[in-house]
Amino acid sequence: MKLWRRSEPIPLKCDIKNSYSRNLLLRFVVGSTTIAVSIAAYCTYLAARNLALADLQQSAFQQVQRGVDEIEEWLHVRKVEVQTLANTATVRTLDWSVAEPYLQAEVKRINEFFFFQIVTPDGSFSNTQVGRSTKNIKDRDFFQKAIAGQSNISDPFISRSTGIPLIAIATPIYGNSQVNGLPIGVFHGNVKVDRINKVVNSLRYGNNSYAFALNSQGQAIVHPNAALMSTLEKPAPSLLKVADRNLNAIAQQMVNKQQGIQLLEIDGTKKYVAYIPLQEANWSLALVIPRENIESRLQFLDLIALIVAGLTVTMITVLWRVQAFEQAQLKKSQTAAETANFAKSEFLANMSHELRTPLNGILGCAQILLRSQGLPEKEQYHVNIIEQCGSHLLTLINDILDLSKIEARKLELHPQDVHFPSFLQGIAEIAQIRAEQKGILFVYETVNELPTAVHIDVKRLRQVLLNLLGNAIKFTDEGQVRFKIQAIAQLDSHGQTQKYFIHCSIEDTGIGIAPAELSKIFLPFEQVGEKKRQTEGTGLGLAITRQLVQMMSSDIYVKSQVGEGSTFWFELEMPAASEWVQSAMAASTKQIIGFEDSPRTILMVDDRWENRTVITNLLQPLGFDVVEANNGQEGLAKAIAIKPDLVITDLLMPEMDGFELIHSLRHTPEIQDIKIIVSSASVFEADQNRSLQAGGNDFLSKPVQVDELLNQLEQHLNLTWIYQQSQSERQVTNKLATVNIPSDSLIPPSPEVLGELITLAEKGNFNAILKWADQLEALDPNFANFANQLRQLARQFDEDILISFLNQN
Repeated sequence: MKLWRRSEPIPLKCDIKNSYSRNLLLRFVVGSTTIAVSIAAYCTYLAARNLALADLQQSAFQQVQRGVDEIEEWLHVRKVEVQTLANTATVRTLDWSVAEPYLQAEVKRINEFFFFQIVTPDGSFSNTQVGRSTKNIKDRDFFQKAIAGQSNISDPFISRSTGIPLIAIATPIYGNSQVNGLPIGVFHGNVKVDRINKVVNSLRYGNNSYAFALNSQGQAIVHPNAALMSTLEKPAPSLLKVADRNLNAIAQQMVNKQQGIQLLEIDGTKKYVAYIPLQEANWSLALVIPRENIESRLQFLDLIALIVAGLTVTMITVLWRVQAFEQAQLKKSQTAAETANFAKSEFLANMSHELRTPLNGILGCAQILLRSQGLPEKEQYHVNIIEQCGSHLLTLINDILDLSKIEARKLELHPQDVHFPSFLQGIAEIAQIRAEQKGILFVYETVNELPTAVHIDVKRLRQVLLNLLGNAIKFTDEGQVRFKIQAIAQLDSHGQTQKYFIHCSIEDTGIGIAPAELSKIFLPFEQVGEKKRQTEGTGLGLAITRQLVQMMSSDIYVKSQVGEGSTFWFELEMPAASEWVQSAMAASTKQIIGFEDSPRTILMVDDRWENRTVITNLLQPLGFDVVEANNGQEGLAKAIAIKPDLVITDLLMPEMDGFELIHSLRHTPEIQDIKIIVSSASVFEADQNRSLQAGGNDFLSKPVQVDELLNQLEQHLNLTWIYQQSQSERQVTNKLATVNIPSDSLIPPSPEVLGELITLAEKGNFNAILKWADQLEALDPNFANFANQLRQLARQFDEDILISFLNQN
């Protein structure tokens, strides 16, 4: 009985494990479905919100258009009336005693004009308000245009005869004969600004909205702020010259007769500004609308999105808490190794930036240590392992991100020259290991001679081949998997190989695929075959593989028979890489230890200290002066102060982000031509393209790779690198440096200068020593031999030899 009782918990423990496995799979399906539905709902919400916002903005825009149309129609009618009166025989007499009674009657009849006025070519005038005037309007712009034959509508001005703001609608007066076609005078009707005020002030779009109109000089014709309007004492200020950057920009758009609607910060709050130019007059009308007047109508959509987000978070939280509880229960009957199976790898995609930032520090510091001369071989081995493991982790993160990038059609191919036989051999070796683990035969076969080098996206082709080979091995329990490659060269008119057609096929003797299931295998989240094998994958592999091949302008084909096996194949067109051998031979294996010419100053702008530290510690030992700034605002101030040779900036930063910093640098005259490298953890091409369009010269992905960074610096700063010499090279250099230079011909400088040079040598500041050599040679010709010897030794970058030389003198 006791033995039976002691053995009783055993089946219970097994039941717990089996139940936990079933529940885990169920929660994974529910969680994945919840996330997928939530993402779809969020995308739908964004699309609906953007459409609704566009409709609301169009409604606001139409309100401005209504005001413009009303003013245009009113001005057009007045212009036609003025032109009609100017063509009457009475006005063409230019005799005011004859024209005055007629024009006085017309003022009363039309009841829109303040007065009518006849002007002679010398600028003297008479009008229905003051009669004949002793003043002159020859300098008025509207008069000059009309006497030149152009009908026009003036900007508002202060009348010289009445002293009130008016608008002149002017047109030329032609004589009866018109022999030479020149006007004999100018006729214009003046209207008050009141009618324009009335229309503009009637434009509203909710509370606290207001409209204003600008003339061709950016001055306010109508504006609720009286300080911006013209008075008898002073003219209206131009909004083109105000300190408010946003208001200045809107005024510039309006003066340039552009139209649109923008969200800007005006008077300390976000507002929409809709603006449209007039055609009859050189004015522009704008309507300023508080942001909430438009976007408040989207609150219902926002509420739905908030509810969906809340439900998603609640569901995920519940699933996480349930899993945490069951995991705690399972720990009582499982070993520590079993508990590690509950890692949540699906969250990596959402945390890519957070993961890549510490990786930048890890890989950067590893690369710094690997470049260190004093690191023992054993420690160098361990650091190399750190660097390799960090690189592998980075590759995993990038692969996860590829899923979302393919669906969003943001994945791009990046072809490069590659030695094709060794590339395929590496793929075959990986597949060979997997096949041996399953106890099946793997055959790698090349039908004919492979091209030496091709131009292709190595990463994506590797991903395609490993996925197809992995599937073949996975579904083959006995027999073999055959990887066959055939290359067909295509020659140009000169008989030279221009490109290759590569036929790749993977044949297996596995379980095969039923005809009904062949149409499903390339669909996302679809898995076919035996149920026990489906749990080994996500159902995304073949879908991603096919899309990658299609991006390479090809497609994947398959034939299969149940119980006999399957064959997958595709053909790719690959350009020949004729310069691969030369470029590979030209790649130097020597370590860069400095550069020629004067030191260069690099400004590193990043809010994360670890990112700044990586760049600083990589570049300072090479002779760069690195200045750090922890946000865009500080970076801009330091850039103006020190005028660096190049700026490396992050994108996401507080106070002023990288985009704003680039824009400010490009619009600051004294540093607008500075070289800018954008360094970010974002791997999406849209962010990279946006940073380059904003004014960046290059893009450097995080984690930073030393070779890529140095290549970009070499390109943008026109650097000539100095490489570390081997022991034999150093001995030859030392011998050449000392030959034919008798020691008694070296005249050293003062002990104080020698002490300063020794201090610089101990710090490894060889660039400063080179500067001293130039100064000594310029100071006294007697120091020429010493300076020359100092210069040669400094360029060897061996501080021990240099210090020994200085101590001897």
